[in-house]
Order: sequence, then structure tokens, then C-alpha cells
Amino acid sequence: MKKMKTVTKDQSTGIAELLGMLMIGFAMIDFALSWMGVNLTSFMGPISRFSPMIIGFIGLGLLNIGKND
Repeated sequence: MKKMKTVTKDQSTGIAELLGMLMIGFAMIDFALSWMGVNLTSFMGPISRFSPMIIGFIGLGLLNIGKND
């Protein structure tokens, strides 16, 4: 009989992953509203054109923290 090791993954969501999901959601809302003429990130100045991409990439980075597949 062969012995096998089993690895169990904890399904809890960490704070970084939750924050990443929220940032991606905000980036999608910011992108959609920018097409309707509403600028949610006007405080960023001329960089606000790229704010959905910036916020989305930061959110993706937070989602990938701690993933060891």
C-alpha cells in the first residue's frame, strides 16, 4: 500500500485579496462612468484618464499576493 500526502487549502479570503477585489470593482465602475462623462478621479489631474488601469493593476497585484500554485 502506498502512502500519499494530502494538502488542504484554506478557503478564507485574506485582507489583501478583499482589497484587490474592491479595487478591481472600483476600476470597472470608474471606466464605465468615464464613458458616460463622469470623472470619479478628477483629483488625480491629467493622470485620471489612466486611473481605471492603474487601480485595476494594483488590485490584480493584491489578488496575486500569497498565491503559491
